[in-house]
Amino acid sequence: MGEYIEITDVQKTHLLEESKIFCMFPWTHLNATPKGDIYPCCSNDYSDPMGNTRDMSLEQAFNTDYMKELRLNMLAGKETKICDFCYNHEKASPYSFRTYSLEHFGKHFDESMAMTQTDGTVDEFKMRYYDIRFSNICNFKCRTCGGEFSSQWAIEDKKTYKPDGPIIIHVDNEEGRVLQEVIDQVDHIDLAYFAGGEPLITEEHYVILEELIRKGKTDTVLRYNTNASTVKYKDKDIFELWSHFNRVEVSCSVDSWGDRAELLRSGTDWGKVEQNLKKIRSLDYVDFQYNTVFSVFNYLTLPEFYQYMHDNDLMDLNNDWYHSLYLAAFPHYYCAKALPREIKQQAADKIAAWNSGTGCVNRLVGEAINFAKEEDTWEQQKEQTFHNFDRLDNIRGEDLYTVFPELAQLEKYR
Repeated sequence: MGEYIEITDVQKTHLLEESKIFCMFPWTHLNATPKGDIYPCCSNDYSDPMGNTRDMSLEQAFNTDYMKELRLNMLAGKETKICDFCYNHEKASPYSFRTYSLEHFGKHFDESMAMTQTDGTVDEFKMRYYDIRFSNICNFKCRTCGGEFSSQWAIEDKKTYKPDGPIIIHVDNEEGRVLQEVIDQVDHIDLAYFAGGEPLITEEHYVILEELIRKGKTDTVLRYNTNASTVKYKDKDIFELWSHFNRVEVSCSVDSWGDRAELLRSGTDWGKVEQNLKKIRSLDYVDFQYNTVFSVFNYLTLPEFYQYMHDNDLMDLNNDWYHSLYLAAFPHYYCAKALPREIKQQAADKIAAWNSGTGCVNRLVGEAINFAKEEDTWEQQKEQTFHNFDRLDNIRGEDLYTVFPELAQLEKYR
């Protein structure tokens, strides 16, 4: 064992309450994508993995030189590039994934620091926050996604420009080493986050749920990001499984409504999704929210979207406080910052004229406006924006401008 860092009460207060750099996740968490790339968390552009599950275990990844340097940087108040997403997010909003880590995992600060050596090594990996994306299996091919997180995208790519690409990618090896590592961590997990692919059609998700139930770890908070398209998997009843847990948080990915939803998240049957949303929302043991990706596609119609959801009993603009408007920075060409300045102003004016109620949407749309106007990147991104509009229209036999007619004005900026 080496020497251990010493943290005074003053330093602890600064790190947990005042620092704009410090985050608990490098001490309590690792994220892995379906292709096995490992990151300190999911809030990054996925361009700089620190390793891969094919080459190392999660426990080994936890104390790579990469992670040790990241921890030391955070303790010293030094920025690290992979954390730019949260730094930038906090310029538009006081909230970020970093601040979330402090609020929910700061209780592990003392234990974590007691195990931290002066070179950044932490003696024991205790996975307090689970977020391993086991595969890209998904029944949707959302326009803001790609083959790494959607098998439907991968099928489409294979038919077009990646004929040798895989369809199903998986974080684990044939022996199931990663799944076993997660099972071995069950006793430590405070919060289990299931995303995808689509988690409700992912086998490992059910294995982990049943292990949590078997071990009596039903105080673990379950959190989901689901497309709400299906609530049955083989012989599994997700509602029955959820009923064992003290707290289940379900975040449904909905960016628009009707035929707009069906184009933006291809694979959507809006009638079925709307029915499932109402069912999940009605469950008294589920904390329900929406996760809406804020992008070039929906900035101009946010008021109409939220009003539809309110008018059809899918959301209460005056009382719902559990909603997320994800300020998507990647891909850059779909980021709302990439819209021409005049169109961003048009969207902001429309939102300002709309009565957004007294719930959290009022705050979220304000933060979205601030985020979009931080930077004007249209000239750098327009070629890629149009290329991807046109490519998917051609491949899928769709017409974006017919379904999103307000975006047709972009043509005069081409």
